[in-house]
Amino acid sequence: MDYILGRFIINLAFSKLDEITSARRQRTNRIRRKRFSIFLVITLCLVLIYIIVTSYSEVSTNDAKDVINTVFASGTYPVNIEENIKMIDDLNSSVALLSSSKLMTLKGSGSVIFSTYHGLTNAELVSQSNRIIVYSQSGKSYKVYNRSKLLFAGNIEFEIAGAAVLPSGRYCILTRGDEFTSELHVFNKDTTKRFTWYGTDGFPLDVIASQSGDNVIVISMKGLEGRIITVVTMIDTASQKEVSSFSVEGLLVDAILDGDNTTLVLDSETLLIDSKGSIVERFSYDGKQLLKIAHQEGNNLVLCFGDNMRSEMNSIYILNKKLHASGIVNFHKEIHGVWADSDEVFVLSRGEVHTYSMQGSIKRIYKCGTSAYDIFEWGGPVVLESRYAVKLTESVAPGQN
Repeated sequence: MDYILGRFIINLAFSKLDEITSARRQRTNRIRRKRFSIFLVITLCLVLIYIIVTSYSEVSTNDAKDVINTVFASGTYPVNIEENIKMIDDLNSSVALLSSSKLMTLKGSGSVIFSTYHGLTNAELVSQSNRIIVYSQSGKSYKVYNRSKLLFAGNIEFEIAGAAVLPSGRYCILTRGDEFTSELHVFNKDTTKRFTWYGTDGFPLDVIASQSGDNVIVISMKGLEGRIITVVTMIDTASQKEVSSFSVEGLLVDAILDGDNTTLVLDSETLLIDSKGSIVERFSYDGKQLLKIAHQEGNNLVLCFGDNMRSEMNSIYILNKKLHASGIVNFHKEIHGVWADSDEVFVLSRGEVHTYSMQGSIKRIYKCGTSAYDIFEWGGPVVLESRYAVKLTESVAPGQN
């Protein structure tokens, strides 16, 4: 009996010891797993940081600060703009406004991100993503900004004809030349020189960037037997090669580069041209006078026709990407500004803004000051008056007072 009891006690003791040992082993394994998990997370974070740093080596500290400044900018409409705005361009999460002396960037809420005197004569504006180029048309000076800071001020040898910014932040300056009729200077996002393209066909007018790739088109003009010829040359800024070149008759008003297709808005017609230079579609104005245009990348093209001296003749055509009219509006009022987003068209007349669908049906009418001279849209129409940018919030249904 004593022997059996002794064995029971011994077995019980070993059982408790095994339980203690197992618990210690489990606790040790948990600690090891936790340490390994922490090590793995730290390693993955370091790898991620390394990938980000090496992949985006051109992104400077200024751009990181730009994101912070944009996020924490405060303020609301109306915004004091001091003087008339001559150019408006939409940016990543903001809008850029250029006057004869100042550059401003705003958030949609009306928060002023940045305001500065650019100091350039006959200034023009181009932008994309968070890069802004302000240049002196027919001058030799230009400045590169992000949404909140001047990044670079440069001078170039010959007079500037135009500029463009690509989605990558790469930018181009088009100038006249000496031995060549035109020179396209292409710069990296960090403002270092990438390459120069030299053109010999026609007088340089402008350079237009794609909003979804690396291509740009250089627009030149020449005369031939009393006719005006527009020359379009496509250049791949990544491979640094000329892709194609073609010519059409007519004076250029604006151009849109969408993938491999180019839409040319001329003085008498609009053409859709493929990468080989073949005319795919054309929209004739039938003698109507072009008054205003509006478009956004990948969306419809809005053409306003008429003369504000005889506003009863004014009309609006909304064209899809194939240049087919999806909507026609016989406006019969003055047209002072027009803006198109992905699904609506905003038309500024004297004292009111009319909003249309892409099929040309009226949706809303906003009242505004009679001094309003231009418009852009950011969660609702914003009109530019003599000293202020004012967001319109109250509208009426068509036919109501």
